[in-house]
Amino acid sequence: PDLKDIDPTVLKHCHAAAATCILEAGKQKADISAISTCLEDCKLDKERIEQFCTEYQHKELVIVLSFSIGRSPLHVTDVSWRLEYQIK
Repeated sequence: PDLKDIDPTVLKHCHAAAATCILEAGKQKADISAISTCLEDCKLDKERIEQFCTEYQHKELVIVLSFSIGRSPLHVTDVSWRLEYQIK
């Protein structure tokens, strides 16, 4: 409800950027000081940086999830197509 006034496309891009940041930090096993410095360079305020770093403290889960995803994005490996049509 708090985000209902935000354009859905912008919200989607923000979510993807945050998820990418978390996953890459987990893959690189970045510490809180490195993440904090990176977010300061991105002009985030101190309160948001602290909140992000507090959530990132559960990085063991992030690391396990990031390695389970692998290095390449998900892709379709097998598809079965069926064509349906009617001639009237």
